[in-house]
Amino acid sequence: MKSHALRYALRTYRLDQFWLPLGFWALFVILCLFLPEKLTTVARGYLGFVVPLMGGILAAYAVLDDPALELRFAAPVLASRTLLERLGTILFFQLISAWAFQGFCWLRGDSLAVFGGGWWGVQLAWLVPTLALMALGITGALLAAQPMGGALLVGVLWFFQLILRGWLASHAVGRYFLVFMRAAYPELPWLAANEISVAAWAALLLVGAWALLQRQERYL
Repeated sequence: MKSHALRYALRTYRLDQFWLPLGFWALFVILCLFLPEKLTTVARGYLGFVVPLMGGILAAYAVLDDPALELRFAAPVLASRTLLERLGTILFFQLISAWAFQGFCWLRGDSLAVFGGGWWGVQLAWLVPTLALMALGITGALLAAQPMGGALLVGVLWFFQLILRGWLASHAVGRYFLVFMRAAYPELPWLAANEISVAAWAALLLVGAWALLQRQERYL
């Protein structure tokens, strides 16, 4: 039964959407080759900012962009399972992209110590913001009852936080909502508190997405 569900998810998912993240991956690899002196900046930009953005946009289209959405809702499939299958596919792809880029840097002998925390710090630099923007993307899409609404919400938040990251990092409240803290300011003493906070509100958004997905009639 599980294998049938997985095959269905792979057949109905818009896999062509992954061409854009692949294109960005290739672009940043080329930048590393031609700008070796800027590798730290390039790596920070790709892992800390681009991977999360792509994850959030893909998540916005994860459920409602299904060409067989009505048939899926007619089947006895739990909302939690739908979210797990669709978001899990996106997270796995982002994992492969992030690890492939890290492998490329490792083969070149380049260090990613800029993120702090060793190997785990590098993973947290892309994983925490990716989970946050994915949760925002899927929740926004379900709330607006259209994928574009979630993608737009992700894009606006991403741009807003990118421009105002310095102010957010130093603000007494904003520091707990900045998704790019490790990528931008790994030296700040409240980094751990920030990552716990971001993970917590991302989890709350996913609970909201699950609750919204219970009302399937809104999306047909």
